[in-house]
Amino acid sequence: MTGAISVRIAPVMFSAILPSTRERRRHMRAVTAIGDAINRRDWDAARSLITPDFTMADQFGNEVVGAEEFLSSLLDFYKVAGDPKLVFDSIDPNREEVLVRGHLEDTTSNVRSATMWRFLFEGPLISRIEVTRANNEMTLPRFATARRATAN
Repeated sequence: MTGAISVRIAPVMFSAILPSTRERRRHMRAVTAIGDAINRRDWDAARSLITPDFTMADQFGNEVVGAEEFLSSLLDFYKVAGDPKLVFDSIDPNREEVLVRGHLEDTTSNVRSATMWRFLFEGPLISRIEVTRANNEMTLPRFATARRATAN
């Protein structure tokens, strides 16, 4: 009888773990996919991975709000910064978020320092990215804020 009870309990416990494991894998794939899309400059692919009300913020309170502003800011950033590539050194799921350590790699600009990103999700889509860079280095939200200020 004990064996029958444990057999019935184990599948329930196992199935309770699987959805979160599946969700973590799906989130990690979304993070990898958006990095690849950005490196290819495939803005349509990047747009398909984020929510329409997506935000990106840095440690100084600068923010990019909305999918279109994010993509437009990326395009402007890459025009100015040359051709940096996102490099993800580690991708770690942490509950409902994904933490990424990496850097921008480029030979012609000074955007190469270490970077940390925290990806948040609404279902399968990325809803927010929080970026932290050491030594007051440029971030996309800071770049976008400066561009908006000079445009006004």
